[in-house]
Amino acid sequence: MIKAIIFDLDGTLIQTEILKAKSYAHAINTLTKGAVEVQHVLEGFGNYVGLSRNEVASGLIQEFNSILNLHFSGEDTESIQQKVLSERLSIYQDMINDNELLSAHFCPFNLGLLHSLYKDNYLTALATMSNLTEVDKVLEVMGIRQKLNLVITRDQVSFGKPDPEIYLKTKDILKVKPEECLVIEDSVNGIKAALNSGMHVFAVTNDITRTSVHKSGLLINEFVVDDLTELKARVYHFLAETDI
Repeated sequence: MIKAIIFDLDGTLIQTEILKAKSYAHAINTLTKGAVEVQHVLEGFGNYVGLSRNEVASGLIQEFNSILNLHFSGEDTESIQQKVLSERLSIYQDMINDNELLSAHFCPFNLGLLHSLYKDNYLTALATMSNLTEVDKVLEVMGIRQKLNLVITRDQVSFGKPDPEIYLKTKDILKVKPEECLVIEDSVNGIKAALNSGMHVFAVTNDITRTSVHKSGLLINEFVVDDLTELKARVYHFLAETDI
């Protein structure tokens, strides 16, 4: 029997993954004076969805290492990473301070599922690799904090997804077993983290994660939702099947 449904945030309840991708793309484009095109960064970003900001920056720096080294000759990788993170964070902060922009990136069907589950008295939680300050801002705009029994962020764990720590911590605080939890995720790293914790998982794909989720083969088609209009019905069907 499922007692708790745990949602990822970025790319699941709100398409901030798109905004994050653009912030990294524009940061690297700016720092390389246009040598790295925005589109090239966007195309590679899908490999890093679900990771912490340091892991994302590290991956992108490796990917565009030769051009970045050319523009920051003599500087070590850590210094370059800090420059990318600083520039990217400035861009992203402007984005998340734009309430109209955030509102335009809500995931209505996934949010609808959250509202319905809360109404039906399931435990609901958020487990995200975003940092607390960003999460607080996004949740304020979305107006859903009161419908979450628990919020766990990157600040409260030592290891990022695909490590299962964040999901194991969530179930411990909620006082439920792994098999009593259903996770709603959008990325390969998030799916791996949930599966590694022994939980059930539904993947809600988007333009950034769809190809990688299907290629991963981590979930059978029954648990991968490309058409989000089907999400609520498919999740409730699963809940009914496990309600024994």
